[in-house]
Amino acid sequence: MSSASKKVGAAFDIKLIARIIKLAKPHRKLLWLAIVFTLLLTALAPIRPMLVQYTLDHFVEHKDKAGIQLFSIYILIHIILNSLVLFGHTYITNLLGQKVIKDLRMRVYNHILSLSSSFFDHSKVGMLITRSVSDVETVSNFFSQGFISIIGDLAQIVAVLVIMFITSWKLTLISLAVMPLLLIASEIFRRGVKSSFQKVRVQVSQLNSFVQEQIVGMEVVQVFGKEEQEFQKFEKINSEHMDAHNQSIFYYAVYFPIVEIVSSLALGLIVWWSAGYPSVASAGLITAFILYINLIFRPIRFIADRFNTMQMGVVSSERIFELLDDNTAVEKKGDVVLRDFHGDISFDNVWFAYVDEEYVLKDVSFKLEAGKSLAIVGATGAGKSSIISLITRLYTIQQGTIKIDGIEVNELEIESLRNQVAVVLQDVFLFAGTISENVTLKNSNITQERMKEAAASIGALSFIESLEGGWQYEVMERGNTLSVGQRQLISFIRAMAADPKLLILDEATSSVDSETEELIQQATQQLMKGRTSIIIAHRLSTVREVDSIMVLDKGRVVEQGNHDELMHLQGAYYELFQKQFELA
Repeated sequence: MSSASKKVGAAFDIKLIARIIKLAKPHRKLLWLAIVFTLLLTALAPIRPMLVQYTLDHFVEHKDKAGIQLFSIYILIHIILNSLVLFGHTYITNLLGQKVIKDLRMRVYNHILSLSSSFFDHSKVGMLITRSVSDVETVSNFFSQGFISIIGDLAQIVAVLVIMFITSWKLTLISLAVMPLLLIASEIFRRGVKSSFQKVRVQVSQLNSFVQEQIVGMEVVQVFGKEEQEFQKFEKINSEHMDAHNQSIFYYAVYFPIVEIVSSLALGLIVWWSAGYPSVASAGLITAFILYINLIFRPIRFIADRFNTMQMGVVSSERIFELLDDNTAVEKKGDVVLRDFHGDISFDNVWFAYVDEEYVLKDVSFKLEAGKSLAIVGATGAGKSSIISLITRLYTIQQGTIKIDGIEVNELEIESLRNQVAVVLQDVFLFAGTISENVTLKNSNITQERMKEAAASIGALSFIESLEGGWQYEVMERGNTLSVGQRQLISFIRAMAADPKLLILDEATSSVDSETEELIQQATQQLMKGRTSIIIAHRLSTVREVDSIMVLDKGRVVEQGNHDELMHLQGAYYELFQKQFELA
């Protein structure tokens, strides 16, 4: 975590609060409407005690039934009007909060989409989920239960105090005699709940990270019989989350009874003073002040809570803005559009590391002409897949130059580059949705006919049509209802249907059986014709027919040539080939 996340998020960080309020700028009409309703509630608050006082002193005392009935109607009208304004205030402030977080969540997710792969290598998925969902939701409370409500409560307290002083400054001072006790209790409560809320936010993030990781890796957990150990870890994290909540529950349980006691003391002082001066304190005045006390103490009781709600909104927004302001990991889009893609690829003295200077590619140089095919082979960890990641601009090199059609890859507009590329990975990822949606990836240019042709070309059409619903078969998350080979076939259909100019196969047949592999080999031979193709292969039998084979060893190019040339050389490729067929 950065230093920003370590800060507790000062509630009076004016710049941060101003930035949060700016989020409501697209909905300024709703914001002003919320302020209007807040002011109306403030204006209406002291009217009822005034009506009750006037009714008691002028009509009840003189038994004036007509006056009592008339003012009873006034009080009823006030209650109805106040209820309508309260409804409007509650609805508008919550609607404003929801609109703000909808915009903010879209902004956060769009920013996440723009981040490079290196960012995700070092970030927990659970943390990003917390930022996108939970933290954003807390910002909504800043508007609906925090900032605007606090303004309304403070305005109500000031308005009621003014009326109280005008009505009877002596009774007002007596009523406020207990205020220091309430302010001290409120400050202790605010600080305590603030601390517990911060712990809750940390624990929520840890819970999200843990649960997400465990669910994704559940197969590994179960296969190795680690359910009990992982459950104990979860129990520990969950207990810490509960303890953080229990701390806030304790403060609430102590604070609200204290407020009631202090409020009762204020009422007792009013009655005690009034008993000593019966000629001054009328029944109407005493009743009005009892109502005034409630109008003051009730918002004070909630202000401390709303202050913490607002503060947690500030803390959450600080985390969100920290993510949004981090442009170091944002992919540079590039501005050169590849309108006529040929497929010439060249690496010139390329050095690349995922972490600091732990280079996985060292001084790599090669050229691949348009329409030709290149196989990259080597031991696990040699750097084969890293080359693919650099061509598709998932990562940025530290040294050297990568060019496509003579243009440095970092200058190319990412979308125009990736639209020309189709990649089939060893670990196929399928989204929850239909097979059709997983093949097209929402690309409207891919028709149903093209999908069928792509499936037929690799002999997978009968497999698709045998599924319940065919192309509309619902794939579960990550394709868990399909076998590894079936998922691989769908990824091939996806690549072929895209009709790419650059085809990349990354260990693409390592997870399929021999029969399926043979079908795919026949199809890929057709697909590779006239296209620039790069194949990362573990099975060397699949790369005999490619134009060129490049052998990597510990990040360096050690050999390059076609199959016959490298076999004749009897070097690294020859040794790999011999070992593989000895094992076979």
